[in-house]
Amino acid sequence: MQVRIEQFRSARRIHGGTMKMCAAAIGVKLAKVPIPSRRLRTWVYRKVYGGKYMALQENQLEQPLGEFRSLNALFTRGVRAECRPLSTAPGRLLCPCDSTVQDVGKLDQDRLLTVKGTEYTLDSLLAGVDAQPFADGRFAIFFLSPADCHRVFCPYDAELVEMTHVPGRRLLVHPPYQRKEFPVFSLNERVILRFRSAIGSFVLVMVAGWGVGNISYPYATTFKPKKRKITRYVLPVPRRFEAGDWVATFGLGSTVILITEPRAEAVSYLKRDQTMRYGNPAFLFPTAANDNAVVVDTASDEGEIA
Repeated sequence: MQVRIEQFRSARRIHGGTMKMCAAAIGVKLAKVPIPSRRLRTWVYRKVYGGKYMALQENQLEQPLGEFRSLNALFTRGVRAECRPLSTAPGRLLCPCDSTVQDVGKLDQDRLLTVKGTEYTLDSLLAGVDAQPFADGRFAIFFLSPADCHRVFCPYDAELVEMTHVPGRRLLVHPPYQRKEFPVFSLNERVILRFRSAIGSFVLVMVAGWGVGNISYPYATTFKPKKRKITRYVLPVPRRFEAGDWVATFGLGSTVILITEPRAEAVSYLKRDQTMRYGNPAFLFPTAANDNAVVVDTASDEGEIA
């Protein structure tokens, strides 16, 4: 009950009152409704972006502003490839999304401590996933504002081997509204994508926030989350991605947490409160001779596990 009350209070605070919060909630519900004309769309979008949210860099959009038929289509837009050059040097793990770096650091065994003093264990963050390989690893927390591109991209040449959905709340993930008493990253609904690569395994934790009820994928998948319990799906055939490939989409702004296996010699390119774009380098991991090879996972379990 306390979490539900905090969810309401924080949403009311960020929107400036109950009436504005309700109006925002209605706006989220209507976001998928098509807007009939290009001229009206352009007018609405420039009222939203440049009014309520930061203005968009329209020259980076994958198509002209008026071509997006709904607010949801604009929320989930892509960016022209030439606007996001990839840093593809061997061993460079890339930023998975356009975002602001909320936190970056090294895990203390199985514990992650944020700059706001909130402590998480790997088991609490990675519910339903074997967290042991990531003890003492590196982490970075990326906050996506509503004005950011909402697509999430693969940080390295890798194979997606496991998808896990954890049901939960919709507390605000905006850093100023996070409270130590309510650890949002372990309380909120999230999807955990586990990858394996030549530089070790890593996970992307996609944390839903207020108003974000939809995480989708740009490829066919039989992964079907359940509403009330953890759903773990091990892909019978791992899906191969290259660095910079699109792997998932948020319906609105939220948070991505990147967690890697431990590497003592790893170098971080990130700083707190830094604005990043997908394709920018996040970490450097010295590579072995077989840098282009994919590590073989000996796990034998397959299919959906509830």
